[in-house]
Amino acid sequence: MTKIFGLAMGVVCLAVTLSAQATTSAQLVVRGTITPAACNLSLVGSGIIDYGTIRAGELSQTAFNPREERTTSLAVNCGTTPAKFGLTFTDLQSGSKVPGVLGAGFSEAQNFGLGAVGTRRTGGYSVTLKDLRSSGVTLYPIMRTSTGAWQGSDGKVAQSPRQYSWRNTATITPASISQLTGVIAVKAVINKSRDLDLSRDISLDGRATLVLSYI
Repeated sequence: MTKIFGLAMGVVCLAVTLSAQATTSAQLVVRGTITPAACNLSLVGSGIIDYGTIRAGELSQTAFNPREERTTSLAVNCGTTPAKFGLTFTDLQSGSKVPGVLGAGFSEAQNFGLGAVGTRRTGGYSVTLKDLRSSGVTLYPIMRTSTGAWQGSDGKVAQSPRQYSWRNTATITPASISQLTGVIAVKAVINKSRDLDLSRDISLDGRATLVLSYI
């Protein structure tokens, strides 16, 4: 009887000890999500620059053929929340680039391809940011390569990894703004006609992607 009683007492004591340990701690969890400003990027007319019909007889056989500058409007809306953001431009027709087609004042990084027919490249075009404003205040374009230091820009756009933003003071640093309006100016230059296959219709087929990213 004594042994049985002793075993029973031991089990009771163990149960009491375990119960006390299980109630001496608890976990507090704090949750939530912080999201960046919801900025919307848009281009008027879906960003299409249309040069219409170009007569082959208008083109020089021995020189590049610049066309007139055409534009589309750019808008970014972040609602009521100011944000620092920038744009990168990726040429989807970079394999069709015609070296030197843009002429003096432009680098090859600023030369966007106009597509090709077979092995014959159609030409190129430049992209320039102009008339940048936020709530009527003039903005000035700035640029950097990847995550490098920001520097001044004349608005001529070079392809990714260059990134473009804008300042509203003398300090070369991105401005925090809630709205942006501006103009994207495009100037196409067609290849020398002797380097084109003029036995068929040739479509100007420049395509680039604009990506907005938060800074």
